[in-house]
Amino acid sequence: MNISAVIFDMDGLMVDTEPLSRRAWEQVVGLFGVVLDDAVYGRMIGRRFDESAQMVLDAYDLPLTRADLMARKSTIFDAIRTQGVPVMPGLRELHAAIARRGLPWAVATSSPRRHAQEILAQLALDTSCRAIAGGDEVARGKPAPDIYLLAAERLGVASANCLALEDSVPGCQAAARAGMVTVVIPNGETKMAVFPCARYQFDSLHEVVSLLDAL
Repeated sequence: MNISAVIFDMDGLMVDTEPLSRRAWEQVVGLFGVVLDDAVYGRMIGRRFDESAQMVLDAYDLPLTRADLMARKSTIFDAIRTQGVPVMPGLRELHAAIARRGLPWAVATSSPRRHAQEILAQLALDTSCRAIAGGDEVARGKPAPDIYLLAAERLGVASANCLALEDSVPGCQAAARAGMVTVVIPNGETKMAVFPCARYQFDSLHEVVSLLDAL
């Protein structure tokens, strides 16, 4: 097996933004007396922003268009994010290991490209990231493979030679359908999920470092 590139999901995998995102959604719907249900939010994880917004509108009777809901959530989330983004355990060590091996890496995220660029800049990883594929740049979001295929194309690497790192079921399915070697690292929101789509499952990004040599 010849792995020549690494592709990261972002939210919940590189950075612990799922709790921040949930807080933003809760504040938006809370303005209308709605409490965000665990089951509803669980279905939103790993999905594209517009799809998540539609799930909220399908679940609750809100006097908002999808565009209005997305704008409100973005404003609140951006304010929360500027206070700091928690880095997932092992991220810095894994990126150092990738750099030592000279492997190119990319981000394939359901979030909009702008969000990915801003997060990478906050982490000081924007200059080393070789490519970004955002959810707003493809016709179909995860679990369709489009985002991962776009990331591989922008890297100039065949999908079969990419190691994909994910934390959600839709993301894992997307990477596997793209033909990539898929590793899943569940987070606090996805730790109870089942991942038959994953080749490997680890507790943290620390464990991926040793996998690089094995592959």
